Amino acid sequence: MTHCFGTGGLLTAYFFPSFLPLTISTIRDLIMTTKPTDLTPLIQKRLEPRLRKVLYSAGRSADALGWKIYCVGGSVRDLLLKKDTFDLDILVEEHGLEFARHFAREEKGTLKLYRRFATAMVIMPGGIKVDITTTRGEFYPEPGSLPEVIPGSFEEDIRRRDFTINAMAFSLNRGEFGRLIDLTYGLDDLNAGIIRVLHGDSFRDDPTRIFRAVRFQQRLGFTIEPRTEELMRTAVNLKLFEKVSPERLRHELELIFKEPDPPGAIESMARYDELRFIHPRVSYTDELKAQLYRIRENYAWFRGRFGEESISRFRIYFGALLFSLPEDAIAETGEKFNLSLKFSGQLTGVKRRSEEIVRILSSPEEVAPSQVYSLLHGSDVEILLIIMSRIDSEHLVSRIRRYLTEYRSVTGEVKGGDLKKLGIPPGPEYKKILDKLLFARLDGRVQSREEELNLVTSLVDTHD
Repeated sequence: MTHCFGTGGLLTAYFFPSFLPLTISTIRDLIMTTKPTDLTPLIQKRLEPRLRKVLYSAGRSADALGWKIYCVGGSVRDLLLKKDTFDLDILVEEHGLEFARHFAREEKGTLKLYRRFATAMVIMPGGIKVDITTTRGEFYPEPGSLPEVIPGSFEEDIRRRDFTINAMAFSLNRGEFGRLIDLTYGLDDLNAGIIRVLHGDSFRDDPTRIFRAVRFQQRLGFTIEPRTEELMRTAVNLKLFEKVSPERLRHELELIFKEPDPPGAIESMARYDELRFIHPRVSYTDELKAQLYRIRENYAWFRGRFGEESISRFRIYFGALLFSLPEDAIAETGEKFNLSLKFSGQLTGVKRRSEEIVRILSSPEEVAPSQVYSLLHGSDVEILLIIMSRIDSEHLVSRIRRYLTEYRSVTGEVKGGDLKKLGIPPGPEYKKILDKLLFARLDGRVQSREEELNLVTSLVDTHD
């Protein structure tokens, strides 16, 4: 097998045997002459019956209409990797949207159309989601922009994809069901554990594919082949990310941080100098590396204890990357990537007090629960996990975990209405009294409503 590089654009490269001219007829000949691989046994073995039923039903519907239909992309990759996670991505030659309407009616599913990109989603009874796409070509008006979609053949659709391992398909039509179609040697790269782009302009067209390369590298444990690495570095050096909207960059970062090993993915991003597109002053150091791995450990602990509580991995890891920046840079980057003002404000506020917080919470001396509460109360969990991971301190980790598991849920029994009944006029004094009651409860100085009321009385008498 030979991978050849042509010229034009940014080192344009097509991964086909060098002795064959790249024409539609040539590709059709490749499809017809390449020794077929029948994936039917693997489909029967690996897919749940309800997923197989969807594929068979889609094939029958397309046959009735006389249209070519394929399962494509990540669906095929994951099947060949024998992974349990399996998204249904279906490609229909020329008639994807019409097929989606027909299929939704036939299967009594819910239809969502995305006309700009010639795609649709059918949500089947039972919740299975099927992405359906029309075969298409695309061109990029300028680097980093969203593509303009144009009608295209099956072969053109395959060639527009990101990596060879995501460019395989198998037929769903009668008589060809399960037949693997692999125009870009994706199966060879899958077996070799290699991530390879399809052509040299891939990262120029869509720089976010650099993030995707890192994501698949981490998820699959694959190697990015040298020529693809070279093209990635060229795209980074040309600052092509500057042409990508922050919304698209954030989306790619969210996907990366959802992977099983975000610290490893961030290390790979740093290797290809991608972190500067978050902010030029984000620096990957040994200290940051250690913090990120502590975040992973503390995040796993939190999920194990509070599985139902919603927290954002994006905010945790993104916040950790921003923490070393000056406060104005944190605010600027937070706004750019659409962080909430509340979270950005908490991040800068905690950064301002971080030395004090770390010094007190990591101290081997006794620290009252009320003091721990005072330092941490009001901060989102993501902020607390960042603080917990700032240094390697058992005392600090233990105290923050105690706050999360115990202190933050503590409440007093005496309320504002009780203070009013005692003749205390409403006003700012209420908060001061209630805070003192809460701190006394945290520190074990009061343990009942009666003891709280007695404390209120003494506080009022003292104040008088």
